This record gives sequence, structure tokens and C-alpha cells, in this order.
Amino acid sequence: MSERFLSEEDLDLAELSWEELLAWWDLWLRQAQCTNELDEHVYSHGVFRVEPGWVLTPEGVRPAEERSGARPARE
Repeated sequence: MSERFLSEEDLDLAELSWEELLAWWDLWLRQAQCTNELDEHVYSHGVFRVEPGWVLTPEGVRPAEERSGARPARE
């Protein structure tokens, strides 16, 4: 694993106090959680870009039924 994109401060976690480490962890967790509703049906890996039955539009992810007015085909 390459660490070339991390700063020296990022790599120096051992020098943080327990309170500082918890504060950074809490900040990271809050930032990671703030997009849950926006990317609920989006995949970052695999063969699908979005969950089956959903479509990706310029406005975001929408149910396939909402876009076409018809129910998605069942396989």
C-alpha cells in the first residue's frame, strides 16, 4: 500500500494524544456519515453503478419506476 498521498502529519498518529485521536476519528466519522442518504443506492465497486431498480440521473439516484412511470422488469 502506498502512503505517498498522506502528509507527515497524517502518518504521525502515534504522536497524538488519546483525546486528539478521538477528536480526529469523530470528525472523520461525522463527515463519512453525512452522505448516507445521498449515496444509499450507489455502489463504489462491483458490476452495477446503482442498486438494481434504481437509476442514476443528473439530479441523483431515483427509483426506476419514478423515471419511466413503469415498473422495472423482473429477471
